[in-house]
Amino acid sequence: MGNMKCTRPKIILVPYPAQGHVTPMLKLAAAFNNRGFDTIMITPEYIHHQIVSYIEPKDQILCMPIPDGLDKDTPRDFFAIEMAMEKNMPVHLEGMVHKLDEDGEVVCVVVDLLASWAIEVANRCRVPVAGFWPAMLATYQMIAAIPDMVRTGLISDTG
Repeated sequence: MGNMKCTRPKIILVPYPAQGHVTPMLKLAAAFNNRGFDTIMITPEYIHHQIVSYIEPKDQILCMPIPDGLDKDTPRDFFAIEMAMEKNMPVHLEGMVHKLDEDGEVVCVVVDLLASWAIEVANRCRVPVAGFWPAMLATYQMIAAIPDMVRTGLISDTG
């Protein structure tokens, strides 16, 4: 009994790397932490230092970087970030999830829906996954309605 490891269950959070996405996820992480979970936010290396500077020590959020595969001279525009997230980051996130889940303590991966590539990673790791949408509900409802609008002919599938 003396060797028993007492840890809190872990929740891994994967935000889309932009301020309007990271800030709400930091608030969610703090709320999980207050409810008895250890929270680990996974971020691309290029933005890691900026995110860490926003984390309040009292919130006890661990922020861990993963390689994004982008050269330091590559502009960090939407398309470069999207390509890095789709092509380079999944293998690194998968390794991180396995490492953090060695004791079976990872109970959930919370994924910003603009970083949906991480859903497949969580599924491969057999860890439950939850989507997070930091924008207004109206925006989500509009996006979710697009397939029905195309199907009914209200809008075309070519835009």
